[in-house]
Amino acid sequence: MHRQSFEVIEISDDPYCLPITIRQSNAKLTKLPGLVLMTALAAVIVLPQLGFAVYALTSADVRSALIRHPSTAIELALALVFWAGLIVWPLRNILMAAISDRLVDIRSGEVKVLDRTPFSTVLWEMPLQNFEGVALHTRTSLSGVRQEAVLVHPNRSRSIILMTADRIGQPELDRLCQLLDLPVVPASRLYDLADKPLRRQNAVAA
Repeated sequence: MHRQSFEVIEISDDPYCLPITIRQSNAKLTKLPGLVLMTALAAVIVLPQLGFAVYALTSADVRSALIRHPSTAIELALALVFWAGLIVWPLRNILMAAISDRLVDIRSGEVKVLDRTPFSTVLWEMPLQNFEGVALHTRTSLSGVRQEAVLVHPNRSRSIILMTADRIGQPELDRLCQLLDLPVVPASRLYDLADKPLRRQNAVAA
């Protein structure tokens, strides 16, 4: 599972003083063009194929023809799966990103995260020491380039963006590590496909 990414990171009070409360969300307007495009593609490409599939299941003549030519049925089914994966899944991801937000609370050696959508609310928490450390990650998008300080967990879906800025210097990164009593870890840990824990180095002394 991939780490969920958010565009808008709002930190309450001082980011270098516990407790830290962070609200994460996505700018709705930036998702609108992609949402409109993928919805249009779904309407033009996927819906007609679904309509044909329903017609094929309800029409005795079409069912008989497909039974006589099973290779054609397989090709049509594969085409439907292909276009659904190419269009419907990205459409779902864009929609979920637009309607999701996250609340993060770090205090007393614990990390609590509340993930919310209009359809569900998921709360999870774990000790701060279960995280490997803090990584400095540079993200490039259509909006430009920004740097993120990320609290890294061996399970990538549990990694958390702590702050974002045009530039996060080493002093800011060190202050975060001192505050959380965790080491600096390489940004490559965010993309380690093995999802294996990194051998803990000595944490930065507070």
